[in-house]
Amino acid sequence: MHPELLRQVAMARAADLQRDAARYRRARAGSARPAQPVRTAIELRLSACREELERLAALSERTFNGGDWIVADVDGVPVAAVSVEDGTTVYDPFRTASQAAVSLLQLRRKQVLAAA
Repeated sequence: MHPELLRQVAMARAADLQRDAARYRRARAGSARPAQPVRTAIELRLSACREELERLAALSERTFNGGDWIVADVDGVPVAAVSVEDGTTVYDPFRTASQAAVSLLQLRRKQVLAAA
């Protein structure tokens, strides 16, 4: 093949590839959704619901004793609790927010005891 003809074929192929790449990028940008912020709210409250505390105790393989408990709810679901009297913690080990919630609960327990 003639060198000029080879150059023209190569240029046409490169232009085709660039057009395809630009089309792919436009399609990809059009279908991409903006990143959604993580909206997790941790609510600390005193618990009067024995069933939710028993469920957390069973998940963390601990025994549940009565008394006052401070509970951390993540998006409305209890994930951890701490006993006000003795500091015992129960939590859901399958939720990633549990460890952070336990730390917050222990801090809140100290605040509650200091205020009492």
